[in-house]
Amino acid sequence: MSKLFNLEKLLIVFLLSTALIFPVACAPSSPPASPDEEMPVMDKEPVITIYRTATGNTDSLNLEEYVKGVVAAEIGGKFPLEALKAQAVAARTMSLVKIEYENGTHNEYKADASDDHKNFQAYDESKITVEIARAVDETRGQALVYKGRYAYTLFHSYSKSKTASIEESFPGLAAKAENIKEYIVPVKACGFDKAPDKYKNWQVQIAKSEFLNILGSPGGDLSGLTIKKRGPSGRALDITTGNASISGAELRQKIGPDILYSTDITNISLQNDSVVIDGNGWGHGCGLEQYGASVLAEQGQTARDILTHYYPNTKVHQVYK
Repeated sequence: MSKLFNLEKLLIVFLLSTALIFPVACAPSSPPASPDEEMPVMDKEPVITIYRTATGNTDSLNLEEYVKGVVAAEIGGKFPLEALKAQAVAARTMSLVKIEYENGTHNEYKADASDDHKNFQAYDESKITVEIARAVDETRGQALVYKGRYAYTLFHSYSKSKTASIEESFPGLAAKAENIKEYIVPVKACGFDKAPDKYKNWQVQIAKSEFLNILGSPGGDLSGLTIKKRGPSGRALDITTGNASISGAELRQKIGPDILYSTDITNISLQNDSVVIDGNGWGHGCGLEQYGASVLAEQGQTARDILTHYYPNTKVHQVYK
């Protein structure tokens, strides 16, 4: 046997052994999503109906025009282009999810959508800018999918350290939507430097009587009010006092999302005739974090990078041309 052949054998053994010590850089952190060939492609852009809460009228418009109005109402035109594009894909996907899987707002208004963010998505065509139109046009027909279905692309304004798991914010949806737990998961939040100060380290005071009305008689005198359990992102999962218990998500819904900004509650206590709640963040906490998307875009991340960060394992699918 030649010396050259022996050297080649030694070199192969060396390379195999070092591969075990020095793993390949940039290896994927999670398995790839199922191929988007499972999802159908539409022949043309959908036309949807939208209920106008101010007038009670129902209008018809192309989905792309609707998405422009959603992006305009949800974040406006001052965000970087790649953040606007990420929001456009999320809004388009969520529109398709609501219409395809939840019958839109037909039960309430006999229309696919409503311009009220409390029962669909915020919408305001008067705020559409050139940049918003560009962001929507450059992502035309794109939606996020996971295992052959549209992803629930929930989005919110700002989380302090981590976004929320689906169980923390929408436990009912976690039980209903197949596979949602695999892509609505806590990820690093990025929007602290961009978010308005109003939503950082906020404090809300709720009258003791109102809090007791929410909990009912088992709440007692509220003397033992405490956060008994927290979720993966640190949000309040179980708030207890006396024989009463309520989830952070339900408490926010009953107090009002425009009053209790999020369920990222750092402390809850009884002070005189008020329940004082300290917390951080703005919104339910799931999925895309709008101010975080802005920060990532300024750092040079593309819309697809941003979507991959906030909705891991999902894939962009061209629904129509």
